[in-house]
Amino acid sequence: MIKFFRKIRQNLLIENKTGKYFKYAIGEIILVVIGILIALQINNWNENRKAQKQETQIYTEIKSDLLQTRNDIQQTISKHKEILKSNQQLIFDLYNKKPYSNTIYNFFTESGSDFKVIPKTSAFENLKNIGLNTLSNDSLRISISNLYQLDLKHLEDDFGFRNSSFDFMEQLFPYQNKYLFADYSEPTKFGFKYSDSITIYKLKIKDYDTFLTDNNLLKTLQLTLWGRSRIVSKESEIVEEIDNVIKRIEKELKSRNK
Repeated sequence: MIKFFRKIRQNLLIENKTGKYFKYAIGEIILVVIGILIALQINNWNENRKAQKQETQIYTEIKSDLLQTRNDIQQTISKHKEILKSNQQLIFDLYNKKPYSNTIYNFFTESGSDFKVIPKTSAFENLKNIGLNTLSNDSLRISISNLYQLDLKHLEDDFGFRNSSFDFMEQLFPYQNKYLFADYSEPTKFGFKYSDSITIYKLKIKDYDTFLTDNNLLKTLQLTLWGRSRIVSKESEIVEEIDNVIKRIEKELKSRNK
């Protein structure tokens, strides 16, 4: 094609048609420029298409991670609520000086149970490596960043409980260590799938009268009741935030499929 245009220009010069030569040269330049612009437009279109495909994939992966995290949080909330119920009942039983029972024993041994949620962050970490500006929806990008870098970050350390002097297991273990004893008259055998069975002795509460009137124990149980309630409240708020972001992601994905 280039040789063809060159031959036309040479013929025009040979025929001494300078005016036509310049007009032709200008036209040729215009055609070349148009060709370059078309090529750039096609290249930009391909790049935009790749970017949109990548953005859609990121949204899809973030949504998947958030759904899994949401499920994990809801399961944890359910477990916390079970302990809240038994913890509250144990406080009432201590206050009312209820007779010893296996139920009270179970409530006491479970009172320090704690549950940790590990958010799924692989998609967001991948987004940070690629660049947060990959997401073209500014407000949605900010919401996603705040959710991961603030809300879910706080969730990992139980809203500061892990870094404070107050911890369910840490606070209640001294009382469990003080009042629980192994009853040698009741050995119990446990079997495991990948190891040999073991025999241990059932634990019971000793010095039960002292146990019932231990004001420090009652105070600690009430503190854990308050702390656990606070965690359930915060975790429920995070579930609402996750639901909000998921809905916005779904709306964004839907708009891209039109």
